[in-house]
Amino acid sequence: MGAAASFDFAAVTRAGMGATPPVASGTSAAVQGTQSVRRAFELLQLVAAQGDAGIRLSQLVLLSGIDRGTAYRMLSCLVEQQFVDRDEHRLYRLGPAALLLASTLTQPMPLLQRFGPAMKRLARRTGDTVFLMMREGDHVHCAHREDGPSPIRILSTVIGQRRLLGTGTGGIAILGLLGREELLALHRRHAARYAEMGLDAERLLKEAEQARRQAHAFTMNNLEVGIGGVGLAFRIARLGIGAISVASIAAKLTPQRHHELVTLIAEELRQIEVELAFADRPD
Repeated sequence: MGAAASFDFAAVTRAGMGATPPVASGTSAAVQGTQSVRRAFELLQLVAAQGDAGIRLSQLVLLSGIDRGTAYRMLSCLVEQQFVDRDEHRLYRLGPAALLLASTLTQPMPLLQRFGPAMKRLARRTGDTVFLMMREGDHVHCAHREDGPSPIRILSTVIGQRRLLGTGTGGIAILGLLGREELLALHRRHAARYAEMGLDAERLLKEAEQARRQAHAFTMNNLEVGIGGVGLAFRIARLGIGAISVASIAAKLTPQRHHELVTLIAEELRQIEVELAFADRPD
């Protein structure tokens, strides 16, 4: 957007992506035309959020508020440019061009620039290992970790690792942001894998409800025996969901320590100015 134009970004936010934004006097026709670009990016973000599961046109129309004809034309253009893939079942997923574009970054630099300093402070203040977990469809991805001075090293999660939602402290914290039907659909898609982990649908729902009620996740012996964790979920940008978690020796996680970790993580997330998933709930 041109810097010279006076533009009411708050009004755009209130109006939503599907509405026509107010245009300041003197704003060029080219700037006004960016609504189509916004909508195309919104569709791309919605497709990306579904990961391997894919998403149908009808769902995209419902979530975006874009009319069906416009959404179909934009998706067809994204398919043509290989940013989106449409399979024989008419499910949309990210295409090779989007994946190739992401692969040109040797590290997720924007995330590291934003979260790295806070994670270093947490690792230093707690002495423990701090993880940044980002949702990728039905999975969580370890985008970064910071090891504190503790001689105990957490071996179960490394940078770049992906695991199903609901496993690991960060993955459980993120569950709290999902509704009942979404959770049940998630479990159906990966029933065999969840069964291997002894995680039935009822337990998945209980884990999500507990994360919502507590406004954070608290785990003991989840991925490693003798290791516990505390994690808080957050939202970033319009559709991004992630969690910051701290893993510690279980013996150290007394009720007082548990509360301290929740407070420390929440303070850092507020400083980064991301939206805490349960900001209206007590720590």
